[in-house]
Amino acid sequence: MRVTLAFTIKEFLLLLRDPGGLFVLFMMPVMFMVVFSLALGGLFEEGAARGSARALEVPVAIGGAGEVAEQVVEQLDATQGLAMIREQDGQALTAEAVAQLVADGAYPVGVVFPDGLTALLEDPRILRGEQVKPLEVDVIVDPATTAQVTGPLEGALSAVLQQVVGRRLGEAGAAAWFEQVAAGLPAEVRAQLAASMQPDGQGEGALPVTTRRRVPPGVEREQFPDQFQQNAAGYTVMGVFFIATVMIESIFRERRSGAMRRLRAAPVGRAPIVISKLVPFYVVNLIQIVIMFAIARLAFGLDLGFIPAVVVVSAALALVATGMGIALAGVARSETQGTGLAVIVVLTTSALGGVMVPRFIMPEAMQQIGNITPQAWAIQGYQDVLVRGQGLGGVWLEACVLLIFAAVFTVIGVWRFRFD
Repeated sequence: MRVTLAFTIKEFLLLLRDPGGLFVLFMMPVMFMVVFSLALGGLFEEGAARGSARALEVPVAIGGAGEVAEQVVEQLDATQGLAMIREQDGQALTAEAVAQLVADGAYPVGVVFPDGLTALLEDPRILRGEQVKPLEVDVIVDPATTAQVTGPLEGALSAVLQQVVGRRLGEAGAAAWFEQVAAGLPAEVRAQLAASMQPDGQGEGALPVTTRRRVPPGVEREQFPDQFQQNAAGYTVMGVFFIATVMIESIFRERRSGAMRRLRAAPVGRAPIVISKLVPFYVVNLIQIVIMFAIARLAFGLDLGFIPAVVVVSAALALVATGMGIALAGVARSETQGTGLAVIVVLTTSALGGVMVPRFIMPEAMQQIGNITPQAWAIQGYQDVLVRGQGLGGVWLEACVLLIFAAVFTVIGVWRFRFD
């Protein structure tokens, strides 16, 4: 018993010799709880509709569509989970403005009503039951947005159009019939008939208004990401950053063995030594990316789009991951602290960057915070190629931002690098 107690006390003393490692151990679940609670905070609301999705903001252009469009938008705005945005900077949104907002990524989806919608429903040909060319309400969608986001809007729009347009046609048709048939009746009878006429809100036959989905200008392919497009990009991005744990273990192992002290005695500066440490892990990261996308292509038929653009994003991403690894190795005071810190940083920034939780469902503040993570820029770069069909011109911004991240991490790693 005494021996067991003595060994137990010894182990506790060893743990206490590394307070940084203990801090990381305790902080890891706390960080996950805080980050994911904030990231998912917009998914649920309090009140009677507890558990309902956060309202999806949808820019809408009414233009010359008239009263019918106004009624449709009012009902959509009153629908739980939808918030219709009609103005920007105090000005009513136009069709071009809505398309541009979706193209810029400000909103995942927008709605544009056709001019002359109300006037069409008052056309005497329709009241006589004649067929006319239907008008189309455009649902403008960013192809990188999943159908889980756009589906409820499209369903609600179709249902409200059916109700509003159907009621409008029913009222107009009933009024026309009433004027023709009941014109010769006494005033009291006419009043009774008019009071008894209650439209059911449903039109008969096909409505002269339909919806269509289209992509914003500048997008070459109309395609929604499937699970492989999302996961291949997301988990490739997250996976390469775990090279940081391997780098930390390698550096601390060389410190324990004395290899670092021997390197310090060599007639070379610190920067060449650090860079020489980065190169092998950089190559490993590139191989990992190739394997991930090769599996996605061969096993699941993933269309990789313009390969040179994928290569550019991948090369920049691998630099960021190895740079982060050397920076964390320089900051950490022990191997336990370093590996634990790497896990926290990688998983937290991956969550904020949209690997685990798509950023468009996060609260606005969390989306802005996600912009400071390299994962967000890497995923956006991959999606520009895999989903939006962009080439080199479409990923240059993401690649440049990733290179800036890589430079900052590498400078920190060189500055903080220790040989013992």
